[in-house]
Amino acid sequence: MNYQNLPSPTPFGMQFCRVELDRFIEGLSALTCLWAVWLNTRGKTAGWPVGLVSVLLAGWIYFKAGLLAECGLQAFYFVSGLYGWKQWSSSPKSAGEMRISAEKLSAKEAVRGLLLALVASVLIFLIISQLSQSVNPVPDALITGFSLLAQFWMARRKLENWLLWAIVNIASVLLYVQQELWFFAALYTVLLALAIRAFLDWKKQVEVC
Repeated sequence: MNYQNLPSPTPFGMQFCRVELDRFIEGLSALTCLWAVWLNTRGKTAGWPVGLVSVLLAGWIYFKAGLLAECGLQAFYFVSGLYGWKQWSSSPKSAGEMRISAEKLSAKEAVRGLLLALVASVLIFLIISQLSQSVNPVPDALITGFSLLAQFWMARRKLENWLLWAIVNIASVLLYVQQELWFFAALYTVLLALAIRAFLDWKKQVEVC
């Protein structure tokens, strides 16, 4: 038998290991994200440092999947995570299970925020649509733009952040199913349920205050 003509198993083995490693990172990011959001829904400051770990892992997965806007979004999440951690640590404490005092958005804040998120989405689309690596630039840009706003509202302890997160999570599930990112699709389905539950819980806390 001429062994020189046999294909080397090394490239396939290395490729398999890389795929398995990426799946592991995706799963770990999903788990830490779920933990962080659950802590945030309960108004617990510890959710922010856990979230910082999740976004670092997610950034790598989004880069490998060609979702460049969402990859860049993780950098914003990291910075805003540090900001949210500081804000919640110095926030007035509320009674009961909630650890921070939530607030309602004013109509002016809501309109201004939504318009800015739309403008950000358009700018993000114009940038990533020029990149050959970009996949699904329209939903990628919209999810990114409105995620920026939802994250900012959450850091500011605004009740309506959970409604916006619910919409973003629905769009994210559809995108991740298309990209075959199954861990993230499952994760954002759970996050959708958590966002709805968090809105109801925070609403009760706001009404009490």
